[in-house]
Order: sequence, then C-alpha cells, then structure tokens
Amino acid sequence: MILADKILVLRKQNGWSQEELAEKLSVSRQSISKWESASAIPDITKILEMSKIFGVTTDYLLKDDIEDAMFTDTDDDDKGIRVTLGEANEFLNSTAVYGRRIGLGVLLCILSPVPLIMLTGLIKVPLRYLYAVKEGVAIGTGVTLLLFTVAAAVAVFIFSSMKMQRFSYLKSGSFNAEYGISGVVKEKMAAFEGRYIAATVTGVALCIVSPVPLIIAGMMNASDMTCILFVGLLLILVAVAVYCLVSVNIKKSGFQLLLREGDYTPKAREYNKKIERIGGFYWPIIIVVYLLWSFTSFRWDITWIVWPVAALIFGGISALLRKE
Repeated sequence: MILADKILVLRKQNGWSQEELAEKLSVSRQSISKWESASAIPDITKILEMSKIFGVTTDYLLKDDIEDAMFTDTDDDDKGIRVTLGEANEFLNSTAVYGRRIGLGVLLCILSPVPLIMLTGLIKVPLRYLYAVKEGVAIGTGVTLLLFTVAAAVAVFIFSSMKMQRFSYLKSGSFNAEYGISGVVKEKMAAFEGRYIAATVTGVALCIVSPVPLIIAGMMNASDMTCILFVGLLLILVAVAVYCLVSVNIKKSGFQLLLREGDYTPKAREYNKKIERIGGFYWPIIIVVYLLWSFTSFRWDITWIVWPVAALIFGGISALLRKE
C-alpha cells in the first residue's frame, strides 16, 4: 500500500473528514485531497506530524512494502510485476492506438457489404449514362470487395491484438503500480472524460438517426435506387457511430485497468471472463447467420438488422450474468 492509500485509510479509520485532518496539520483541504490521490507528496515535516496524529511509525507511512494488520484485506492482485510511470504511460498510449485500430476494423466489417448492395442495385436500376451491369459481374465484384474488406478488418484485429500482448500481465491484474501512478492516471482520465462523453453521445445519436433517411424514403415512395443509396448511408452512419463508441471505450478501459476500477475490479474480472467465453462462440454464430441469410436472400438492405438484434440479446445475457 502506498502513502496516499495509507493516509486515506488512516483518516477514515479515525473518522475525520479531509477538512478536519487539514486543520490538525495546518494545511488546506486541497492539500489533503492531493496527498490521497497521489498527485502530490507531503513534505517530511508533515509526514512526521501524521505519524504522531495517526499513532504509526514514519517507516510504516513511507515504505510501501510495510503492511499492518489493519490492512490485511488488500487484494492479492496487488502482488506482482511492478509497473513504472513510464510503462503506465506507454500502456495508455498503446491502448489509445489499439482502440482506434479496433474501431477501424469494426467500421470495415460494417461497411463491407456496401459495394455489393450498390452493385446489385445497379442490376435492377440501370443508370441513364452507365452501361447496364451484368448480374454475375456485379455479384462477383461485390462479393470480392466484401471478402477483401473483411480480410483487411481481420488483419487489423490480429495485428492490434499481437501488439498488445506484451501488456497481458496488466489485464490479469498481476501488477503493482509504483507510487504516484494512481494520481497521474486519474488526472489523465479526468482530462479524457469530456472527449469520452462527446464521442459516446455522438455514437448513440448516429445509431438512433441512421434509419431515418430510409424511413422517409419509404414513406415518400422513393425510387429503388434512392432506397439503395440510403441503405448505404445507413451503414456508413452506423459504422462511424460504432467507431466512436469502440475507440473511446477501449481507451477508457485502459485507465480503469491501471486503477482497478470499473470492469477491472476482482468481481468484474470474473464476470468479464464469463462474457468472453460466451462471446467466443456467440458472435461467430451471429456472423455465420448474417452471411448465410445475406447470400441466400441477397437482401442486404434488410439483413443488417441481425446486428442490433444480436447486440440486444447479448446485452440481456450480460445483464443476467452481472446479477449473479
């Protein structure tokens, strides 16, 4: 346990507020807050005063490896590889890049059927100044582009995961962050919060409004080609929305991992393991269903509904598991 945590626990065990402790030490409440968040370190005179006030030795306060019986409830996960500030910053930077890459991969997957939808639309609705597209050529070209796009997305997923493997010990929770890292990470997370909220709101809003052009086109009896174009627009909006949501949520998970908050508390890690096991066979099945339905019906303008329905079902399963 580091000095910041010891000050926090000792203050609470004595039933003092930050203001009361600040008054005893003749400092401001903001100083106490900074000490407890590890964003600042008290000078030696204040450490000596705290040892007297709390009734502990200065060695206990200063040495991270000295524990007392009243702190025996600390998590076993605190024992492990020691993480330096440089390693923590490197992990956060890598996580931000990883989030953007995974977001890009998902975006490519969602956009992959767009060329096929457009080309098959040209078969039924030849344009005035273009030669009519033969069915075989349109489908063959569309499927080829779809497969190449999915292959590119899979390559992005594999490459990104391999780049993050060196941080696998962090995800397992077997690490012990050096003194002061918690405060630095909290500051970075607070600075990121505004961007996280903006990206989340944008992503959710785009998902909600994405079907609107298609709904309006249907109400106005628009031409088939217009409807096909709007289906493409719908997929583009959904792809951008998912990119926004995925990229910022992965970056935020990096902060939570280092702080052992959110999805990275001991209980949450057990829950995540269950979800990963279920997702390991659930989503491949959904992909197979989507592709089989799409290729047998060629109704790409309808089959996209598989994804939101699958996401809702998976969300329900996740909610049930979380209650256990």
